[in-house]
Amino acid sequence: MGEQYGRLRAWFWQVVRHKMVWLLVGGAVGTLLRYWVGRWFNSQPWGQAFPYGTLFINVTGSFILGFASVVILERLPPRYADLNLLVGIGFCGGYTTFSTFELETYRLIRTASWPLALVNIGGSVLVSFAGVVLGVKLAEVLFPQQ
Repeated sequence: MGEQYGRLRAWFWQVVRHKMVWLLVGGAVGTLLRYWVGRWFNSQPWGQAFPYGTLFINVTGSFILGFASVVILERLPPRYADLNLLVGIGFCGGYTTFSTFELETYRLIRTASWPLALVNIGGSVLVSFAGVVLGVKLAEVLFPQQ
């Protein structure tokens, strides 16, 4: 019994420490939090005229990613770098991908690549909006309202 328990325990810790599990857990938590925060904002009478929930999620997700990136990737010893899979990629990726856009833009500015930062901002905002419009139009054509 003791040997079997030892093998089971070793297997369990291998699974728990696997990078994919960290991504899955972080992504699941981020996605659930995004859903509940968005629902709460949308349930408020003042939350009907403007997407305050999305704005809040994008801003807080950007803050979390910026904070976690500095702490995990720049301040903690390298052995803790996998925490970025849980927080930076998993949680923030499930919570908002806008945070990744913001961090990437910040990195461009930090390296004095202002023209690329402006292209990234304009491209991400305007071209992504155009993508939404095109996606909506295509869906309306392929799946007309009845």
